[in-house]
Amino acid sequence: MHRRELLAAVAVSASTAVAGCTGTENGSYEFDAEPAHVPPAAASEAGYEGKAPESFTLEQEFDVVGVNAQVSATTWAAGYESPDDGSVLFVASTPDASVAGQSVNPLVRADDTEMARRLLTQLNRRGIGGNNAEIGTGNAENRGTRTRAVLGENAEISVLETTVETEAESGAGNEGSGAAEDVPAYLYVGAVPHREDVIALVGMHPTAVDAAEPLLSMMERVEH
Repeated sequence: MHRRELLAAVAVSASTAVAGCTGTENGSYEFDAEPAHVPPAAASEAGYEGKAPESFTLEQEFDVVGVNAQVSATTWAAGYESPDDGSVLFVASTPDASVAGQSVNPLVRADDTEMARRLLTQLNRRGIGGNNAEIGTGNAENRGTRTRAVLGENAEISVLETTVETEAESGAGNEGSGAAEDVPAYLYVGAVPHREDVIALVGMHPTAVDAAEPLLSMMERVEH
């Protein structure tokens, strides 16, 4: 599904109480996603290392039909890395949350680059996935799309060329983190609706290496 179609589908959803949601009379809503992941055997076969999904909660206030709503969305995320070429894949399952027909999940409502940036920010903040990458601001260039079968859907994966600020490793025997450096990279971003959740896929690899096919194949192995 094209990302624009996905966002449109979410925007017109009129359900105020969906599966995985708990609402209260005072305008507080809690949405919970089901974890998504790449099976360990599939990741190992592709040369990736990773851990089981970990959860974090997004909390925001929204004005829904004139009522202030407190929304809590529990998202699950897992990170995978190829030690051979430095490519990484992040898989996140986030609630397809709407209240009174208004999408209330900031990850779902964002465009491709912003979704990737927000997701990485949340993962970095919580130390999930072992990544220390930050997508460059305002310099992403569109490099087309790739279509892959993800969870039974034809997912359109946007390809962007950008820079990723990574934390360089410190020298042997040195304490603390290394200096940050900008690395030219290709960014792969997609989103697939599945049951009551949206599965967000964010992959990256340096432009200096040819790692697109293994990375896209990993996306096709996602389970939810």
